[in-house]
Amino acid sequence: MEFAFVRQQFTFFEFQAMRRYKQLTLAQLQSFSAVCRCGSYAAAARELLLTSPAIWEQMRGLERYYGKKLLRRRGNGVVTTADGLQLQQMIRPILAAVDSTRDALLEQGGARPQSLTIATNLRVLAEEISAGLRRFQRNNEGVRLHLVFTGNDVHDRVESGQADVGFTLEPGPEQDDGPAVEYHPAGKVDYLLVMPRRHPLVKVAALRLHHLAQYALVLGESAAYSRHRVEEVLHRHRLKSEVHISVETSSDEYTLACVRAGMGIGITIGAGHGPLFSGLAVRSLRRWFGTARLGFVWRRGAFISPAQHELAHAIRAALRM
Repeated sequence: MEFAFVRQQFTFFEFQAMRRYKQLTLAQLQSFSAVCRCGSYAAAARELLLTSPAIWEQMRGLERYYGKKLLRRRGNGVVTTADGLQLQQMIRPILAAVDSTRDALLEQGGARPQSLTIATNLRVLAEEISAGLRRFQRNNEGVRLHLVFTGNDVHDRVESGQADVGFTLEPGPEQDDGPAVEYHPAGKVDYLLVMPRRHPLVKVAALRLHHLAQYALVLGESAAYSRHRVEEVLHRHRLKSEVHISVETSSDEYTLACVRAGMGIGITIGAGHGPLFSGLAVRSLRRWFGTARLGFVWRRGAFISPAQHELAHAIRAALRM
């Protein structure tokens, strides 16, 4: 009789354990996202302050719930299967929304965030960005602003939570925002021809595109969208094979520095004024290149807080000045 009772209790606990495996938890999804991002159970465990066995058990439970193999070993780490990759893309906006709910509710109640981090690779617009931040700060004195000038990882910083908002060029037609972030338009700036002030093209009354082929060019690196636009226009006007590229740079700031050093004339984007353009002559190339569109990047699915909206509005206003 006693044995039967013990056996009945044991069966009950087994049943409860089985129920837990059939329930999906937020912790499992967060751990799965960390494993996908970090590439191993150990790295994900360190990030989440858990143990590797705990992460492993969560992943097994997740695979039982979906009835799919989501992860497979590769060397000392793990990678997602096709089903795992699909799940990762599906849960990103869900996790982003959950992560942002606390701050969104606090701000709806009148609280302001302690800090905001904006990541941008548009050093050439440093004056405009700074003016926008100052405009925001006038009405939000208690909010500490953290401005990060970075490379081509603006999207990655927003996706990982290292930045609250990104500010960058609009992705080109061959590029994709990706499932983790979304792009909101902010404004546009011209493509510019930048030269030393005594350069012969400064005094040319009717500038033509073929004039550029007569001089060495300083351009952005081949992977940059602005460079793609330059090559597209030159190709369309049958000038691509005639131009001589003397320097490729990783940023517009370096492009301007190389032009200032006498290494050629440069094609960049921007407003064309401010300290970065000091000592240089600037002419618009809008007639041939059109404009470069700028925008903000947020995590897809996340609630954009009132403070982030206000910050974006302030930078948009500064771009129009």
